[in-house]
Amino acid sequence: MQCVAHQSEAVAVCAYCGRALCADCTKTTASSRLVCSDRCAAALTRADTALEMILQHGRQSARASAFYSYLCGGLSAAGTVGAWFYLPVPFLIWFTAGCSLVFIAAAIWYGRIGKKPIA
Repeated sequence: MQCVAHQSEAVAVCAYCGRALCADCTKTTASSRLVCSDRCAAALTRADTALEMILQHGRQSARASAFYSYLCGGLSAAGTVGAWFYLPVPFLIWFTAGCSLVFIAAAIWYGRIGKKPIA
């Protein structure tokens, strides 16, 4: 592969645009990735920042889903107890108990996702 600018042997590829680079053309970014220009370095930094924001919003969404699932699980458990005492229909009792267990399991799963560190 040949360098785009100097027609010499390429030693790297730009991490943003994919152009072949010789040893004279390579520049290093803050994240230790090789780029061909300051414009590509700035674009790569913006892309990294956007990815970080997306991951952070995903964690916040997982925490909110965990809270909602715990709330629904608790309400379903209360409905199970209410059905046991006030409306002793076996299907209703088993159904609300099953919903409660599913919501609490989902809350635990979402909670674990929300606590994972961003790598």
